Amino acid sequence: MINNWKSAAKIKVKGVYHNLQSVVEKRQVKERLDPYDASVIVNRKPAKIQKITFVIERMAKYSGGQTSILRLGTELSKLGYDVGYAVYKPQSKSDMEECASSNLSNYRGTMYTNKYLGKLSSDIVIASSWDTVSVVKKMKGYKMYFLQDYEPYFYSFGELFLMANKTYEQGLHMVSLGRWNKEMVEKNCKVVSPIDVIEFPYESKEYPHFKRDYSAYGKKKDFIIAVYLKYYGKRLPTIIQYLLKHVKEEFAKEGINLHIKYYGEDKSFHCEAGTNLGMLSKKQLLSLYRKADFGMVASMSNVSLVPYEMLATGLPLIEFEDGTFPYFFPENSAILTSLSYEDLYRKIKNVIGQPQMLQDMHDISQAYLETLSWEKTGKQFSEILETLL
Repeated sequence: MINNWKSAAKIKVKGVYHNLQSVVEKRQVKERLDPYDASVIVNRKPAKIQKITFVIERMAKYSGGQTSILRLGTELSKLGYDVGYAVYKPQSKSDMEECASSNLSNYRGTMYTNKYLGKLSSDIVIASSWDTVSVVKKMKGYKMYFLQDYEPYFYSFGELFLMANKTYEQGLHMVSLGRWNKEMVEKNCKVVSPIDVIEFPYESKEYPHFKRDYSAYGKKKDFIIAVYLKYYGKRLPTIIQYLLKHVKEEFAKEGINLHIKYYGEDKSFHCEAGTNLGMLSKKQLLSLYRKADFGMVASMSNVSLVPYEMLATGLPLIEFEDGTFPYFFPENSAILTSLSYEDLYRKIKNVIGQPQMLQDMHDISQAYLETLSWEKTGKQFSEILETLL
């Protein structure tokens, strides 16, 4: 009798949980389903290319993806194109400009609110995320799709995963930031349009090199690890905290203190075994990187600007061997860990005891970084545009 009651109670609780989860997911899907357009377009090449418009959801502060859009747009503007940035959700022009300036103070281009979407006439109109594709398809101009990530991976396998995945099959000319996105799209989609690739760069002026004495690591009793943490599953928020908590405990047995400094989420986001510094400005980030002894990032989908910035300052980097870091950087330019805290502990201890390994990683990563620039990537994008004429 008791077992029957427990079984019925579990079913009831499960039902309530599923209903609550369904309400949230239904709202998320319906919000995107209403404007969703599943049609495949016929993309007509432009007679000229002068005006280029990027379409985003809303301009937001502390956004690496939007910073990359602003950087690319700025480089295209320097090359003589008339560049604009349009939002499809309500936002004032002054707020757009303020947010854009917080991401890139010297950006070039014009901000357009959602009221201008139906009035804009561009030679090239560029979707910047899967939810902007349906908007772009309704606009005038040759339609392109700037791929900064393989966005279906932002969701569990299901409705939003499918909707995102289908946008790669709708006829827009795609340009991938790095080759990983291109490989994922070609592997998982029925591609009917071109996919070009441009290099993933970073801005060296904002994160200058900082001289470090790796030989001193073997004598240190206190280490600071700067950890980029986001709640998204692709950033392994729970796994990272679990690994670092246990690694910290292992080093404590040897009288070595690990001071874990998380950042990337609001300070209200609870973090284990360390301190959450919140969302940092570029100046605060540079200060953290200079104080830290190691940096840690989980690049499980397309790589972000963060590992570039950390390595540029000379900060030894910890990444995941199952992520995308090896797609972008040469071998032996970072510490690659598995999902085992014992593995991470051994690898950190090993490089602390062999500082030449840290120096070699630094030399390899610096040599690679010197080959990259947004100016070079902007020219690569421009060359793609020129092939359309």
